[in-house]
Amino acid sequence: MSARHADGVNAPLYKPAYEHDACGVGFVARVSGTQDHDVLVKALQAVSNVTHRGAVDADAKTGDGSGVLTQLPRRLLVREAERRGFRVDKPSDLALGMVFLPREDLVARDLCTAIVDRALRAQGLTVVGWREVPVDRGALGEKALDTRPEVRQVIVARPSGLVDDVTFERALYRARKDAERQIAEQGVDGFYVPSMSSRTIVYKGLMLATQLPAFYTDLRDPAYETALAIFHQRYSTNTMPNWLLAQPFRFLAHNGEINTVQGN
Repeated sequence: MSARHADGVNAPLYKPAYEHDACGVGFVARVSGTQDHDVLVKALQAVSNVTHRGAVDADAKTGDGSGVLTQLPRRLLVREAERRGFRVDKPSDLALGMVFLPREDLVARDLCTAIVDRALRAQGLTVVGWREVPVDRGALGEKALDTRPEVRQVIVARPSGLVDDVTFERALYRARKDAERQIAEQGVDGFYVPSMSSRTIVYKGLMLATQLPAFYTDLRDPAYETALAIFHQRYSTNTMPNWLLAQPFRFLAHNGEINTVQGN
C-alpha cells in the first residue's frame, strides 16, 4: 500500500516497509577519494553523537563496544615501517594486521606472535615488524581495563613478485585463517584479529564512543588519513559484551535489530 500526503494524494514512490533503523552505525566518506585526517575526526564526532545507542556499565566508564573501520593510514604506516629500518618505495605495498593478544600470559602472547609470523611468511609475505599500539589505559572503565587485551599491530610488506592487489589481500586472509586455526589448536584464549588487510584497519574495543580517541592515541595523530570511515556504537545483541565482539567487524558494521521496526 502506498502512503498518502496530507492532502490525500497517493505517494507511490514511498513505502514504509522499506524503512530501516541504522541503530548506531554510519559512515563518513570523501567522494573525491582524497585522504585526510578530517574524515576521521568527523567520524569520531558522529559516533560520539550516537553513544545513546550503546550501553554503559555501572562504573559509568565501561561501554559495551564501539569502533571505527578506515582505510589504512598510509602516511602513519610508512613512518612506522621506516622507523624499523624498512625502506618503503610504494606505500601500497604495505599491509597492517590489528591483533588482540593475551595480556597476562606472556608465554601465550609470544606463541601467538610467533605463529602469526610463520603464517605470514608461509604465504610468501614479508614481516616488517610488530608495533605496540599506543593507548591511554586511564581512558577505560574498570571492567574494560580488567579484560583488555594486549593490542599490537604487525606490519607486513608485499613481496616483489606479487603485483596483483587481490592476490596480496588473499594471501593476508589465508595467513590470518591459518594463524587462527593453529592458535585455537593450542587452546590459547584471548587471541583475536580485528583486521589484517592491505586496504582497511579496525580500531575498536569495550568502550564508549567518546573514549575511542582517548584510548587509541593513533586516532588523534594528524598522520592518520583516510577517505572513508565506518563507525559503530552498539550494544552487543544477544551476547555478553567483550573486546572481541565490539563492532565494527573486518568487513562490515551490522545492524543488530534487523526488522524489529516492522516485527520479526
